[in-house]
Amino acid sequence: MQIRQLKIQNFRGIASLTWAPRDAFCCLIGAGDSGKSTILDAAEAALNSRWFSFSESDFLACDTSKTIEIEVTVGELSRTLKSDERFGLYIRGWTSGGELRDEPEADDEPVLTVRLTVDATLEPVWELVCDRVETPRTISNRDRALFGLVRLAGDDARHLAWGQGSVLSRLTGDNKEAASRLAEAYRAARDSAKLDEIESLATTATAAEGFAKGLGAYVEGHYEPGLELGRSGLSSGSIALHDDGVPLRLAGLGTRRLATLAIQKSAISEGAIILVDEIEHGLEPHRIIGAISQLKAGQSSAAAARAPVGQVLLTTHSDIALAECGAQSLHVIKTSRPDRVTTAIKTEAPVPIAALMRFTPRAFFAKRILVCEGMTEVGLLLGVREQWPSRHQGRPIEQMGVALADGNGAQAPAMALALAALGYPTALFMDSDVPLPPPIIASLAAANVPIYEYGSMLNTEQAIFSAASDQMVQNLLAVARTNHGEESVSGAIFPRMGMSLATVREDFQTWELNSNLNAAQLRAAIADVAKNKKWFKELRYGREIGQIVWGIMGENNPAPLTQILLRLEQWAYA
Repeated sequence: MQIRQLKIQNFRGIASLTWAPRDAFCCLIGAGDSGKSTILDAAEAALNSRWFSFSESDFLACDTSKTIEIEVTVGELSRTLKSDERFGLYIRGWTSGGELRDEPEADDEPVLTVRLTVDATLEPVWELVCDRVETPRTISNRDRALFGLVRLAGDDARHLAWGQGSVLSRLTGDNKEAASRLAEAYRAARDSAKLDEIESLATTATAAEGFAKGLGAYVEGHYEPGLELGRSGLSSGSIALHDDGVPLRLAGLGTRRLATLAIQKSAISEGAIILVDEIEHGLEPHRIIGAISQLKAGQSSAAAARAPVGQVLLTTHSDIALAECGAQSLHVIKTSRPDRVTTAIKTEAPVPIAALMRFTPRAFFAKRILVCEGMTEVGLLLGVREQWPSRHQGRPIEQMGVALADGNGAQAPAMALALAALGYPTALFMDSDVPLPPPIIASLAAANVPIYEYGSMLNTEQAIFSAASDQMVQNLLAVARTNHGEESVSGAIFPRMGMSLATVREDFQTWELNSNLNAAQLRAAIADVAKNKKWFKELRYGREIGQIVWGIMGENNPAPLTQILLRLEQWAYA
């Protein structure tokens, strides 16, 4: 099963949302309170088989006079759902262009629409709707279970025991003998507690271990059924999974979450809809990558076998998770104020977005993004921005929701345009040695992306050295010599200066006396060497010269370098 369209009205912080996810794997990101988790909650409330209790806080602004309405249209339907004996009379059509039709045509995908409504009585009503059928059909929790939805939110350990409603109980036996087998198991537990000898429980525990391992859960020994006595004594929930004699509910949070998700997913025979809220919670980076990789691999295997693929809707605040999900899966959630209209925006330019994911994925979690042409510009601003808080009540730009992104050279304009299309307020910081084509400038202006550049055909090294005093040039050379070696730096400079190597090793203030070049020409020559030899083209090098550049700005206010960096400061703190 896959969600083709999700509509939400008046649910929690969302006044309205209409979203048609086009992908089997969707990664949802956005600022806090943008509605990411609410979207998953809405899908779960409409399609999950368990009963949901609603309160006033579930209504928009706690106003119960505005009815909650959630509509989920589901495709990739199972044969059971499409059968006339089940829901065939309510089948609608989903076109290749993403439109919903009540009278499906031959080339439309058959879909079903579930509508959940909650009014001031706080009583939820689940119905199948189709405009060509006069009366909606009320559906039960057993009906909703056929849509194959599983949800991983926080720490839900109920599926790690053979309790009422748990997936383990369902896995133990999906036939008329299941209840009697469980009852026999419970009697055996009371009599001898030798639960590992009960074949149905032991088999299920072994299967659960395989599912959990496949998704990256740590298994110390092997899973087995074990007896747990709670406050209420022995009950159906007293039989739980154990790992080498230790209750699995006592394992680490990440392992509990992965095991729970794996067990739930395994119980869906055809293409589960999987909702995962903050997949990174409790997981180390390598297990985040492994879990996402396994979820994707499962979909790829199903597609290769021409089996139902299912769907994953995942939220994250982890740059590691985001990079593993990939640009094609990215959906940025935005909620406007004060009307609380929520949108889910998918990138139409995956190539530059993929580049940003490689170089600076954490930038996606910022409110505003400053795209810098390359590493030199990023490093320079990382150093200079350390000086800005003293002028802004001690606040760094990160507290203003601003991130610096590496634009990967020529890709920077396309990256800025792609980010602006995703709804990010974006600016572009570039040097001026290669002018932007007029059509690109026009596109950036149309997207409200300001361009900050030095002008006069200056690159960043030229802008720095041309504005620097003799002492500041000497300080910059000292940083280069420390990082790249005296012989390397001086040896690269002296052929350009018409001076001996020994003279180049002396203080810069003496160079003009021993060269045919004037002060401006000397600075230009050093800047050319600095660019060609990449003296400052690493983040740590750029940060090291940040304080020197700050000093240059204080000494030479009219310089293009100073003016551009001051304007960037104003944008960051606007």
